[in-house]
Amino acid sequence: MDSTDSYLHCGLSKYRPVEDVKRTIEAAGVSRAVLVQHLGEYDNTYIAGIVEREPDRFAGVCLVDHTAPSAESTLRSLLSNGPFRGVRLTADTLREAPRLWVAAADIGAVIVYFAPDGIAGSAAALRSFLDARPGCRVVVTHLGNPDARQSPRFEAHRALFQLAAYPEVFLQISGMEMFASYPYEELYPLIAQAARTFGASRLLWGSNYPVVGGLQDYCKALNLLLGGKLPIPKEAISAVAGANARLLWFGVS
Repeated sequence: MDSTDSYLHCGLSKYRPVEDVKRTIEAAGVSRAVLVQHLGEYDNTYIAGIVEREPDRFAGVCLVDHTAPSAESTLRSLLSNGPFRGVRLTADTLREAPRLWVAAADIGAVIVYFAPDGIAGSAAALRSFLDARPGCRVVVTHLGNPDARQSPRFEAHRALFQLAAYPEVFLQISGMEMFASYPYEELYPLIAQAARTFGASRLLWGSNYPVVGGLQDYCKALNLLLGGKLPIPKEAISAVAGANARLLWFGVS
């Protein structure tokens, strides 16, 4: 199966260099990957260089300091003139720097959305933005950062599924290791409901490498999906494991 990792990190000041990324995805049989800038790093040169050298293999997601006076112009330059297809925006930027969201939407970039305290606190603001900017593509990362202690009902996470009403909102099955121990069974009810509400075409698998661990951990996490252990319909596995991300990030069906 041709898998695409829709969310992983690489870098020189934190995490692992791209050489380690390549060794890991090659050993796991993953053909393409989306390199997402890690929090606190606003120099996007390293990822830009990787994507420029191998655009058919890697897509890039940049990050800007939303508190800087030049944030909007920096973002527009990165997305318009550079190799980046998306930008990582956090929940606080939706409140503190909405101009960045508008700029990304205007350019047609993919917004990779991180809500560290859970999706509930920012879902209303996100819906308001999407109402004003129909067609803006947003990827909600890490299952919206759930609290696994709320399994199986996830009452506080209902706002996540309201976002499924927007056809350009995608949900990423990633970062599960941050909320539960392998094989992450506490999160299965949430994933099952996500499959029902978002549908097969709007779910993306991402490893969150190297937070997930080394090669063995990477393969174990991927094989939960490929082996049918996650509550994803069998006929949807290939789409979630690769086809959806290839279309969204590389324009390849």
